[in-house]
Amino acid sequence: MMLPLGLAATLALSLGPGAHGFASRPRVAGSRTWRVNASPTDFLSGITGIAPSSLTPPSELLEGTSIDPTRDDVKLERVYKASKDGWSAIDFHGKVDGKGSALVVVLNKSGQRFGGFNPSGWTSTDDYYSSNSAFLWFERNGKCVKCPILTGGNTAIYDYSTGGPNFGSADLVIGKPKAQVMGGFSGPSLENLSTNAGDLRKGKSSVGSCYDYRKGWPVAGDFSVVEVEVYCNANAGRRSPYRGGLFG
Repeated sequence: MMLPLGLAATLALSLGPGAHGFASRPRVAGSRTWRVNASPTDFLSGITGIAPSSLTPPSELLEGTSIDPTRDDVKLERVYKASKDGWSAIDFHGKVDGKGSALVVVLNKSGQRFGGFNPSGWTSTDDYYSSNSAFLWFERNGKCVKCPILTGGNTAIYDYSTGGPNFGSADLVIGKPKAQVMGGFSGPSLENLSTNAGDLRKGKSSVGSCYDYRKGWPVAGDFSVVEVEVYCNANAGRRSPYRGGLFG
């Protein structure tokens, strides 16, 4: 794809020397901030709206979690990619439900990368869950920063069957359902699913009610999304929609 001369020059100035490659640096011991791979494709994807082939997260981000890729029983795999699998919340749940703990990676139209860790996973129960290990994260100046859950971990994850990833009541919402119904344990009808399904191209964020705000959090209010990916442990058993155990 050829870029206009002016845009190409802007990219070169913005990305600086070495922007054609990737720079990987080690994690800083004892810190909650890590250096990660930085790619100019994020910036370009935001401008063009064309998603990169992968938003592979830095492994250090998952250190100590239930899907830490350094563990012998964990094989991290991408289970959902919006540009490939579909942007509807129905498409999202068809790929992620029952897969266990998950990391969400989002790329918005400003070329910013961020997301959240859901230790409970999704099962379309139309309920919310508490967790002390959930977190939001974002990249800032080539580093990865975590926004931990606030004390108590209440309402960390909302599991709307017609919505996408929903961290806290409003901290990070991707693909908000058109109509929200909590406590739907009997299961929503197919008609309601198709009518109320959210669009994961649309997001909204107001960090601070459930997750600790960190300076540099990249989005506030409404924003547009270029890509959403979800990563889970391929070795985890598949859970039933009623959160009662494993099957398959």
